[in-house]
Amino acid sequence: ADKYLFKVPSLRNIEKTHPFFHDGSVTDLGEAVKIIAKLQLNKDLTEEEVKYIVVFLSTLTGTVPAELAKAPEMPM
Repeated sequence: ADKYLFKVPSLRNIEKTHPFFHDGSVTDLGEAVKIIAKLQLNKDLTEEEVKYIVVFLSTLTGTVPAELAKAPEMPM
């Protein structure tokens, strides 16, 4: 029943969820935008374009609930 369905992560609070990518290799949102544009769209963005995209993404930032802002407890 779930064939061809994918979970897509939300962009909400994206500027607070660094490091980025599966391996945490990028800590700067602007750098992540540049890499994604090149890899997924084969586009080299100008610094101004990156700035505008980062400004847009920052508008999606809200208050993170306290229970989500703390690190999870690790079992011993």
